[in-house]
Amino acid sequence: MVEEEKKALSHQAVEIDTTAFETPIAAPLLAAPKVVIDDIAAFEAWKKSNVIQQKQAGYVAIGIKVSLGDFYTDKARLLANLIKNYAANELRFSLRQDILIRHVKEEYLAFFYQELARLDFVALGYNATADITACPGTDTCNLGIASSTGIATELERVLATEYPQYLNDKEITIKISGCMNACGQHNMAHIGFQGMSINSGKLVAPALQVLLGGGNLGNGKGRFADKVIKIPSRRGPEALRSILNDFETNANGISFLEYYDAKGENYFFELLKPLSDITNLTETDFVDWGNADNYVKAIGVGECAGVVIDLVATLIFEAKDKMTFAQEAFDDKNWADAIYLAYAGFVNGAKALLLSENEKTNHHAGIIDLFDTVFTATNKIELKATFRELVYQINQNEPSEAFAKSYIQEATAFFEAIELYRAKDLANA
Repeated sequence: MVEEEKKALSHQAVEIDTTAFETPIAAPLLAAPKVVIDDIAAFEAWKKSNVIQQKQAGYVAIGIKVSLGDFYTDKARLLANLIKNYAANELRFSLRQDILIRHVKEEYLAFFYQELARLDFVALGYNATADITACPGTDTCNLGIASSTGIATELERVLATEYPQYLNDKEITIKISGCMNACGQHNMAHIGFQGMSINSGKLVAPALQVLLGGGNLGNGKGRFADKVIKIPSRRGPEALRSILNDFETNANGISFLEYYDAKGENYFFELLKPLSDITNLTETDFVDWGNADNYVKAIGVGECAGVVIDLVATLIFEAKDKMTFAQEAFDDKNWADAIYLAYAGFVNGAKALLLSENEKTNHHAGIIDLFDTVFTATNKIELKATFRELVYQINQNEPSEAFAKSYIQEATAFFEAIELYRAKDLANA
């Protein structure tokens, strides 16, 4: 369909003038001092993993593996000074959420290794299999269904401790997104995971859609991954182990994509099928990665005296955090920030309850309208106005102290209403 539409384009090709980029590499402002490396083996391993020879003789690029793409200002300023003074004053952020420093003189490598080590920026595995890409997921995104960063951290731990051979392997990519919007590009990975949910009665467990067979083939070509199977999120590490163990045992030297094509989607479905069974969920399965020590809500289930923590409760808890931040912003007289955080609390709280009804929560407007359809119009939850009217006050009022105060109060009342409903719903399950 896309190819058909291309025929109507007035310009079939666009010429790009690259002459401005063909200038000589700028000399560094300062000469790097000579340094002595104590651990030569570590230095050589870093060069093999993270240093790339440039086409310009005498220059290299240095890759920095940034865990989860989290890059903080304290280190950013020190890194900027290093690059400004001793390289060509240029860095790039990569699609893998890493940093690439270009135009470093090869004789400066020891000095750069020393300085980057002080910033804890010499972790091996730049742009490799163990360098997992993940969107923020439920950490900050209002649309996230499950924790992307939590499962990414665990999978990187599994690779580091159980599969060290993938530390520098650049063939297989692993990418994770918290929802179908694919900000983590999970659908373009050799092995991809998409945050989802699994309903188990009135409880909702975090889940992962496992996707296989995608990838960037080079030369402008790529392929989308197949959606193979959905499993509880807690079984993600075991799914990765099963896939890698099967590949290493049976691939006989061919690439991962060649192996996937040879075996076919159904082969991997059957391989992972035991992990999709939800009749044997444990308490741990209801706790998303990274949340076990932070979100605890006891819910009596039948005759079981154990504690079960479900995704809905977790998401409501996270949404209430927005209200805490909103009040803090209000106390600091940041009216606009307080209002926006209250808005985020409204939306996240509504999303959590809609998940318990197995409803789609793909975008803010849909969440707001659907909440009225499912809960307000049916009188399951009684509010002083429609949910749409409550939330969209943000579009009708200036960010004043008076409005911020009333908006936070109404959002707080909304949470009291949805928590009461949730408690009754579970009690009647």
